[in-house]
Amino acid sequence: MKFCKVFLLAIAALLFTPGNHLVRAGEVRQFVSGSLIIPMDLAYQDHGMFQAYGLVFQLLRQGVKVYWVIDPQKTWHRAPCNTPGDECPWDCFVEDSGQKCPYPTASPDFYLTAKVVWDGEGRNQPGDVIGRHGYRGGPFVIDAVDAARARPIIDAWNDKSLWSANPWAQRTVFQVVSVHEATEAFSGYVRKEMVAAPTIAVFSDGNEHIATSYLRAAGIPQSNGREFPADKCDRVPCGPGTENPDMLTVPSIMGDMGTCDAPNYDHKNGALFTADGIPAYCQIMSMHWNVADRETVLCDDGACPTTQAQCAGKRITYHGHEVVAEVRQFLAFPVHFFAECQAVNAYENTVPNPAWPYLDDEGRMGHYLTTVGVPPDCQNGTCSDPDFQCVQGGCDAGARDCCIPKDIKERGAGFMIADRPATEEVKIIHPEVPYNQLDGLFGTVGGSEEAYNLSAFLGTAYKNHMEVVFITGPQGPGVQDVWMTGYLDGECDITSPYLDVPVECQTGKVSYLGGHRYETAVPLSQFPANQGTRMFLNALFEADCVTSSGQPEIALNVVGPTELVAEPLPAVGNYTASFLNAGAGTALEALLVLGLPDGVFAESVGGGGQIAAGSVTWQVGSIGSAAARPGEPANSGAFPVRLSFAAEGAYTLSLTISFRVGVSTLTVGPVTLRVEVTRGALDGGYDAGTDAGSEGSADGGADPSDEEVADAGGDGESTNAASGCGCATQSPAAWPALLLAMILARRLRRQD
Repeated sequence: MKFCKVFLLAIAALLFTPGNHLVRAGEVRQFVSGSLIIPMDLAYQDHGMFQAYGLVFQLLRQGVKVYWVIDPQKTWHRAPCNTPGDECPWDCFVEDSGQKCPYPTASPDFYLTAKVVWDGEGRNQPGDVIGRHGYRGGPFVIDAVDAARARPIIDAWNDKSLWSANPWAQRTVFQVVSVHEATEAFSGYVRKEMVAAPTIAVFSDGNEHIATSYLRAAGIPQSNGREFPADKCDRVPCGPGTENPDMLTVPSIMGDMGTCDAPNYDHKNGALFTADGIPAYCQIMSMHWNVADRETVLCDDGACPTTQAQCAGKRITYHGHEVVAEVRQFLAFPVHFFAECQAVNAYENTVPNPAWPYLDDEGRMGHYLTTVGVPPDCQNGTCSDPDFQCVQGGCDAGARDCCIPKDIKERGAGFMIADRPATEEVKIIHPEVPYNQLDGLFGTVGGSEEAYNLSAFLGTAYKNHMEVVFITGPQGPGVQDVWMTGYLDGECDITSPYLDVPVECQTGKVSYLGGHRYETAVPLSQFPANQGTRMFLNALFEADCVTSSGQPEIALNVVGPTELVAEPLPAVGNYTASFLNAGAGTALEALLVLGLPDGVFAESVGGGGQIAAGSVTWQVGSIGSAAARPGEPANSGAFPVRLSFAAEGAYTLSLTISFRVGVSTLTVGPVTLRVEVTRGALDGGYDAGTDAGSEGSADGGADPSDEEVADAGGDGESTNAASGCGCATQSPAAWPALLLAMILARRLRRQD
């Protein structure tokens, strides 16, 4: 127990040290001179705004950490900043110049004097010094310690002559992204620490080209590195196993539905999930799924018979409600779902229908953000609201005449459809939320669903009365809402930067945007109706699977004797390599490697390990989260190995684990254990440990001292270090305490 206490104190010291890199979002961070800034205001990123998100994607993919710096106290100035009598207190370009922006802006996130690295606006040359500027719109910052690794990526992104040597930078849409270098130290409030590039699924709902136009404008590729297609999926191959694997059709998302007489109610067997039931993507986007398609069920690729009995033996080949169910199960994890225009009501207003041919269970409930309304009784066969009609036996399984929306898109509300607010009347709420970072006027656009109302007639509300509306009309929220984001079922307050994931919040996020399509033309200051594209891109990087709060937090452990005595040599000992994930996120394609120095050989290995010269490797596969959701794979594992040491001396065993989050490969470790081997007669009380083929962890039997904590802190020398820690202990019983310590550490960090 003495050792465990020392071990936990070491972990606590690591996690609680002020300024430690494990301190993440929700704090003011000091950045030194030499840090890089990607401006996100129109003063310096008017042309490169969308491509800035593509650059951030590539920085994350190649292991460069990016901080999203947003002032938690920022305010929105609704009028253009140069309005006489209502000028903004801040200047547009350089402070104290008196030059005000001719458009609305939020207050700056920080002020800084910097010099130009790249200029996408054609005004400055590299090295030009910019006077003190108030950076607005949620700028991205790269710490000075990572600047040297970031610069070649930035250069390749902005210089076509470097593309042949850096094919990942090639893209159809090209704009230079402005980048500045700080010439002085500054501080900024880190709202999000981003560590992984997301995998993005696009629902091929017939309007998938809208989503792909946004992604192509940013230069963000598919998981296989190819550009998202410009064409719809009726013209190009789409789906798993094709050249466009991230373009998902209804059948691929819904998975195996079984037959009419034996329906399959597994809501996690579609392409959004891996074979072991965890998300295969960070997010999915659906742009304009027609409600009529959601209401479609096909049997053997044709219309279903009149009754279930007549359909016996036929396969269910299309089921719109099952797509809603699969997305709901997907959102049980720290992922993200985005819907635009009619897709909003296609998902949100879905209510399970147990009748044939739907045969829905409660898992097919939509209403990710809103409550289900209660249709009122008819009054003398009529409804007081002209948008509703009296339906005899329309409610309570035919027992009640009630008022039902006339528009099929509004049935099951949820949301009613509203006219868009005039651009000049748009109200911006919570400009401090990452989803709502913008600079300049937000222009509304038309479509079949331009904006959304809650219904007083039906008594609908946002679940748990959470604040989820960020862009709305003059009477909103709840009236002419245009841009909404919240956690599934209102579990958490998305406006809070202090959420403890997964202790306090274990679900994914949902974003809804009104309007059919936003364009991608730049400069953005001249096309305010394209700001919706920026909201889409904000949502990609706000997702918890991108940020540190939603990552796996993996601790490594090496258990076994640290002193071996043998006569004759070689000395033999039994060891256990193990891992534990205390984080909110899951890990994919995990590979655990025990490095063996010269003179150490593996005699036998448990758990399917592969022995090679200098190492033992376990193909772990998927690792579950600390939330331990039903059906998740285990969040820990232990693998025994019997090692032979050829000669006297000191040997260092090293343990690392690599895994994939999004399209980023992350690494924790190495964690080391020093083993001393001496020649001599065995002490009768010595035990080399349990056999390598036994189950569970092995205790080497040695009497550990307080000095045997080995290299706590698993960042190692990896180029893309993940969250986690490392230890070399003699007690597997320390794992539950470690899990508690890591979770407690996160909570205390957010309180500091």
